[in-house]
Amino acid sequence: MSQTASNAIQPILNLQENCSNFYKKINEKYHEQMNCKQGCARCCFVNLSIFQAEAYRIIVWVLNLDAGKKKELLELLQKPMQSEEKNFQNKLASPCVFLRDNSCTIYEARPTICRTQGVPLQFKQVDKENNINITVDHCPLNFSDQDNFPNKNEWLDLDRLNTLQSIAENFFLKNQQKQDSQIQLAVDKNQRISLTSLKKEVIKILEKEE
Repeated sequence: MSQTASNAIQPILNLQENCSNFYKKINEKYHEQMNCKQGCARCCFVNLSIFQAEAYRIIVWVLNLDAGKKKELLELLQKPMQSEEKNFQNKLASPCVFLRDNSCTIYEARPTICRTQGVPLQFKQVDKENNINITVDHCPLNFSDQDNFPNKNEWLDLDRLNTLQSIAENFFLKNQQKQDSQIQLAVDKNQRISLTSLKKEVIKILEKEE
């Protein structure tokens, strides 16, 4: 069974494409200072929840895989999860439920946050005196040479990205079609979907396809 994505998903698709293009641009310029590559999964040892629009985008991607890819994905997701490892913060953590052999099984449809890891992330912080300060963070495995750190206009504005994510989510919830609402996913108190529950739904869908 395949499914065409409704127009409700278009804003999140556009946003994710922009994030991927931003990452690609930074990586091309600073590739010698970035350790992001196939097999490095240090930023994938986290427990995430995502917006409903992102979850639906992943479901549609799964439904439109060919039969061989669906079978391959099901076999991967039915394999035991990887063991705990130290993440990029050097803390012992469990892996993302979609991670197998240090590779993302849903890479093409991965959530927005996964498309931004590795680049400098700019965000606002309020200090004790209620002053707003701009902070920049990045994976400690990248940009060890501070003399060649990306310029401020090359930092990804995380606050703006979060706002755009919320706009895309609201658009999806207001404009989703009947076909979208037929995909029932368990939402948490923040109306987000954990990747753990999403993985269970993906497995159910793939098992029905066999």
